[in-house]
Amino acid sequence: MSPRKKDEKKYTKYVGIFLAVIMVGSIGMFFFSGGSTNNNEQTSENVQKADFESVPGKHIEITLNSIQDGLQVTPDNITTARYIDITYLKGTPLQYLTGNTSAYNNFYGANVTKMYSAGYNNSSWIEMHEIDPDVVGFQYYTAPETYKGYQPLSLGQGTYAVIGSPMVLGEKQSVEDAIDVIEGDAESAQKFNEILQFASKDAPIQQVVDLENEFADQYYVEWAIEDDRSFRRTALYADPTENTMTNLTTRASNTSQTGLDYNITEYGNIIKVDITANASNFYAMAMEPIK
Repeated sequence: MSPRKKDEKKYTKYVGIFLAVIMVGSIGMFFFSGGSTNNNEQTSENVQKADFESVPGKHIEITLNSIQDGLQVTPDNITTARYIDITYLKGTPLQYLTGNTSAYNNFYGANVTKMYSAGYNNSSWIEMHEIDPDVVGFQYYTAPETYKGYQPLSLGQGTYAVIGSPMVLGEKQSVEDAIDVIEGDAESAQKFNEILQFASKDAPIQQVVDLENEFADQYYVEWAIEDDRSFRRTALYADPTENTMTNLTTRASNTSQTGLDYNITEYGNIIKVDITANASNFYAMAMEPIK
């Protein structure tokens, strides 16, 4: 077995552990529950690809380069959000943190390059996807009514899409609520403003979650590539519990056993924990507990 294949096998072995670290809640609900391929209302099995202009009405045109960008166009009252720059991660060990995104590519008939998702307490959700090339390669029904000039597309299973950069998908109300924010008719999510003051705006993997009676009031994590041979995992804790702080400081004082470099910084009620590791200690960093 070649060294490359051997490394890939080792990375894949830890995918489940990595995902447990960064994933909270249900993401990609439409795609991984079968999506439109299981919808009996669809009229065509083979879809002829067309450009975005084939769909009438206004198209989404917003910047999506970070979780902060996504939250600016997300309706309020969310409990968790996630951002992934798939293209940036490709070919790096961090790509295994994203899981299998092929269902998205297969659905669109194009490559998903960036993705953002957010979830609510009532199980509602919204997703935004940058795709390349800009084509409509999926089955849909045109909704009978436009919404503020946008043409919603019914994908089945109660899921709707609005064309643009990025694509916006979700339940009908979630999509309309997002359009309200984009059009300036409603406020965006504000819940995570404080904790995200201390987050990067260029990390390729970001996730934030609102917690109740857990190890902190809010938790944020990002993963980044420092250089060709080192990686960073940064966590932010809003009002962490005393037990969480004890665990963090204990692990920070025992780095000689793990080969990890810890740096803990306090910003009032926000605690920032930077963990860096070289390639040989990547697994150790990925498996390091978050609380």
